Amino acid sequence: MFMAKKARKAGAKSAKPRKKASAGKPAKKARAKPKAVKKAKARPKAAKAVKKAVAAKPAQLPLGATPLKGQANMIVTFDPNHKGTAELELREVLKQVGEKPQIGQTEVEGLFKVAVSNARAASARVRSLCRSNPNLFSVTHHYTPIDKWCPSDVPAMQKVINAVSEGIGQNEKWKMGMNKRHWDKLEGVQLIVKLTDVVNRKNVDLNSPDKIIQVEIIGKETGIALLKPSEIVDVAKEKVE
Repeated sequence: MFMAKKARKAGAKSAKPRKKASAGKPAKKARAKPKAVKKAKARPKAAKAVKKAVAAKPAQLPLGATPLKGQANMIVTFDPNHKGTAELELREVLKQVGEKPQIGQTEVEGLFKVAVSNARAASARVRSLCRSNPNLFSVTHHYTPIDKWCPSDVPAMQKVINAVSEGIGQNEKWKMGMNKRHWDKLEGVQLIVKLTDVVNRKNVDLNSPDKIIQVEIIGKETGIALLKPSEIVDVAKEKVE
């Protein structure tokens, strides 16, 4: 009996710490709950801070967002697989030559219509920039000023070409340059014969002309310009030279 009582007392004594330990665990959890609640309350404040930060930043215009007002006076060709990069590059190039361009889309892949303050002056400065900083040009290819636009039919083109050809001096050498896209009414040679027939200047020189009548057919419309060779930028050519 005496031994049994001692065992029960010993069991009671050894059980006490267990009760304290088990009683202590819920207390720790209870203390952790307020921390969890505080964190939960902090999240809405953080979300509000993010919203304020986003609202404070100026909205970025998506590519192509600048509307083209009026007619373009330049066209720029680029790698159609990198349209976004091409637009960023074009904006940076024209910014560095002092222009704030308006860029319009066209139905032709790899071609922008652009409005600048002075297409000839801008093109000449782009040419110099290409020679001094060729790494700036990666996906844009040709920069071509445009004087006039007309419908893409032969009589309309002939009328504009006849008018611009008056700017060729009687002793100056000239040639016609042409690119046609999304237009197949006449084969290239036939079209050039018809368009050059209205030019009343005899000194044709395909290798080193003083003036170039540039014809850019873009679907239903055509851009035409009378240019000096230095006013047309061929990026690949400039990089080699």
